[in-house]
Parts: sequence; structure tokens; C-alpha cells
Amino acid sequence: MIVTSHDEICPISEKLLFSLYDAAKRGLPVPVSDVPRERRSSVALFCYRRSHLEGAALAVAATCDEEDLVERTLFLKSRNFASPPNNSSLSKLKALMISLGASQKAKGEDDEDEAGP
Repeated sequence: MIVTSHDEICPISEKLLFSLYDAAKRGLPVPVSDVPRERRSSVALFCYRRSHLEGAALAVAATCDEEDLVERTLFLKSRNFASPPNNSSLSKLKALMISLGASQKAKGEDDEDEAGP
């Protein structure tokens, strides 16, 4: 089992992943039939996120149903989606920015007064 720096677990064995990579790198037919059908969309997305595996990703994706790829992509994107801040947090942030701006403006006026004519 391969775990990446983003804690993403490879859906296939290391040996099979290397076979896909090696075939794509050498321009040989990628052994897609060795990838279990129910994992192909996951494997395609896993490989596609790694530039050196793009050829293998496209070969595996070509054997997937469009719905499987779309659903898998949407699912993963939804897990990485940061929810927008609620209105009260946004209001507090705006108030803080306004007060900081006002204090900076007042400080600038005080500096002018101290410099004098």
C-alpha cells in the first residue's frame, strides 16, 4: 500500500502501480485489465494527480464509465472544499478591518500634528 504526502492511499498494489507506470513510460500497452473494474476510476484519478503517471491515468480512464469518473471527481473535490465563513465571522472581520483602518488614519494625523510647521 502506498501512502502519499497528502495521506492519499493508492487504490492498487505497489507492484501493479509500477507495472502501469513502466508500461506508460515505455510506450507499451498499459495493463488495464489487471486493475479491478470497481477501482479503475480511483486509480485513474490517483495517477492523474501525478504528472509522471498521466499516460497510465488516461489509459485507465479510457476504460471507465463517464459517470464513475465524474462521481469520483466530485466526491473528492467535495472533501477538499473549505466551507465559506458564516456571516457573523465575516461581519466581525469587516469590523476589525474598519477599526484597523481608522486607527491607522488617526495615527497618521497624530504624526502630522507632531511634525508641526
